[in-house]
Amino acid sequence: MTSNALAFTFYILCLQVNYFPSHFDPCRHAERVPIPSHPLGGRREEAMIEKENNFAQPGATFRSGPERFIARVVDALSDPRVTHEIRSIWLSYWSQADRMLGQKIATKFNVKANM
Repeated sequence: MTSNALAFTFYILCLQVNYFPSHFDPCRHAERVPIPSHPLGGRREEAMIEKENNFAQPGATFRSGPERFIARVVDALSDPRVTHEIRSIWLSYWSQADRMLGQKIATKFNVKANM
């Protein structure tokens, strides 16, 4: 085989797209999943949750590490691409969510928190 033929063969092999499965990588079947021997039983019910509080978990998360959270918000709002108007809007949003949170973030920017 000449060097030109070898180079051409290599060129053809490089142009092939190796989709799976192929003759280079044959199809492999997944392992069988065990089927439980006893079926799950019970009754599906729709019930109202008493005293639903959608803000308990986010509030608890914020109170568990507020300084880190405030630092991250201040860092995001300190980006040079954030305009004064956008920063004011976000400060009002944080103040509406939690008055103390809005005040703490506003003090980092030396402005007054507004609602």
